[in-house]
Amino acid sequence: MNEKSTSAATNRPTTYSKELLETALVPAAVTAVLHLYIGILVYGIPLGVPLILIALVYLGGIGLIAVNNRRERWLKIGIYWVIIVIVLWAASAAVNAPNTNIPLAYVDKAVEFILLGILLRVRTAR
Repeated sequence: MNEKSTSAATNRPTTYSKELLETALVPAAVTAVLHLYIGILVYGIPLGVPLILIALVYLGGIGLIAVNNRRERWLKIGIYWVIIVIVLWAASAAVNAPNTNIPLAYVDKAVEFILLGILLRVRTAR
C-alpha cells in the first residue's frame, strides 16, 4: 500500500509559477544568443560549431518548455545541461583553450549560473 501512495504522489501534476518560468526563459535566450555570437563571430564556423549546437539546444529547450511539451522532464534535464556546459567550459579554460578567457565568456557563464539558480528554484517551488 505504501508503494501505491508513493507512486500516486509522484504522478501528480506539478504547477509552476508562470512568472518564474518566464524568468527562466530570459537567461536561457540570452545565453543562447551569446553562444551563437561567440561561436560564429569569435571562433568562426569550423571551431564554433560546438557553441552553435549548444545554442540550438538552449533554443530547443526554450521552445519545448514554452509550449508545455513534457515541461517537468525538460526542466529537470535543463538543470543537468547547464551544469555540464559550465563544467565543460571550466575544463576548457583550465587547459587554456583559445577564447575561453574572454570577457564575453565570463558574462555567458554568469548568465548560466543565474539560469541554473532559477531552474533549481522552479524545480523546488511547488
